[in-house]
Amino acid sequence: MDLQKMLERCERDQWSVGDLDWTRRPRSMSREDEMAIVQLFTDMSGIERLAGALFLEQERRAEDPTLRAIFQSFVKDEVRHSHAAQMLADYYDVHHYKIYRQSPTLTSFAPHFIDAVRYLSDDVANAYITMGELILDIALLRSIDDYVHDDMSAAAMVLINRDESRHIAIDYHMSEYYA
Repeated sequence: MDLQKMLERCERDQWSVGDLDWTRRPRSMSREDEMAIVQLFTDMSGIERLAGALFLEQERRAEDPTLRAIFQSFVKDEVRHSHAAQMLADYYDVHHYKIYRQSPTLTSFAPHFIDAVRYLSDDVANAYITMGELILDIALLRSIDDYVHDDMSAAAMVLINRDESRHIAIDYHMSEYYA
């Protein structure tokens, strides 16, 4: 992989949550769907912050300055994804049925996962991060978008998935590097 080209792509493909059209109206949905969707995006926001912490750990470990800069851009991506997910939660919270908080299970899991990655060898830590990214990208984001089935979610997921494809490419590069 040409890391310099990847860094250029990371810098070129930056976007802002303000690039999305927040003036749209969410599709009508049942109370149960609205509550589930808002909770999903609330949890997604926390998962994206967790991913940012993991990339921060990879940045700390990277010796190559270009690779470190790539990981710095990934941390920014994940913060933006977290922000977008929280804004999506607010967007779909049309009726304000309850106050939403991150799932207690996710809250208790995150610090243990970060500690595991922090103290594992580089190759094992990278395997954990790669698997987490694959689960996030292939399972969670696509499942959420399919469940929401709304133009606003779809527009956000296109941008988020574009970033995530770069992350996965580097995850695989790092797997090859450690092999």
